Amino acid sequence: MGQVKTYLGIDIEYDEKKSEMSLSQKNYIESLVRKYELESAKLYATPMEQNLKCNPAESLCENIQYRNLIGVLLYLSTGTRPDISYSVNYLSRFQNCYDNSHYKYALRILKYLYLTKDLKLNFKRNLDNDLVDCFVDADWAGDPTDRKSTTGYVIRMFGNVIDWKSRKQSSVTKSSTGAEYVALSESVSEVLAIKELLQDFNIIIKEPIKIYEDNVGAVDISHLGNFTKRSKYIKVHYHFVNENYLMGKIDVVKIDSKENIADIFTKSLGRNKFEYFRDMLNLF
Repeated sequence: MGQVKTYLGIDIEYDEKKSEMSLSQKNYIESLVRKYELESAKLYATPMEQNLKCNPAESLCENIQYRNLIGVLLYLSTGTRPDISYSVNYLSRFQNCYDNSHYKYALRILKYLYLTKDLKLNFKRNLDNDLVDCFVDADWAGDPTDRKSTTGYVIRMFGNVIDWKSRKQSSVTKSSTGAEYVALSESVSEVLAIKELLQDFNIIIKEPIKIYEDNVGAVDISHLGNFTKRSKYIKVHYHFVNENYLMGKIDVVKIDSKENIADIFTKSLGRNKFEYFRDMLNLF
């Protein structure tokens, strides 16, 4: 039947001469804009205003389609638009306590998508890059309601983004190092799952998979295990990061915060920083 051109609303383009491929949901975005009657609305260059903090609504506004909107935005964020992952994840936390203010912020994400509808998630052949690598970050106590932190990570294959996540952590951590180490643990689980999956395609990764982390304390704990002062209050099950480091399956590498792509998955950023990390996700 030939090459796949569309898949569940995702348009696929190929350039075999350049060994490149791109994924786009432009048509899907345009259909949503028509549905929510935003063709003439003011558009935004970022999906969320910087440092936005929302509070749960005192009473639920059931006459607005907030959950429906969050649902379609989640589909976009997991399909081809990792740049809206944090914004959508953050607003999805209010699905049982929303009002018109939350709905307005969700519509802003759609307005941003309409402005940037031509962006495509690009993949290209680049054997000089590591087979698999990962960037991980955390925003410590970023949720003003329960003071839980947000985990963010992005996994690449030959420099191409193949997996990403923005998620609020399940428990409160007592330090930024603790939050970063919990995020490391979650990313290592996903990296090892991908490593196992690749074996089904006869792709064997022998070298430790590099995981880039910008917190010195989290890097130290991953190398030394439970033998640092910073690890005193971290739950034991998170220490499998150190176990996999000692087994040579992963290598946790310190990276400058300015170069940590995963930052875009943990908080709302200013336009310049947001667009810089968006480009690093191969969205253009």
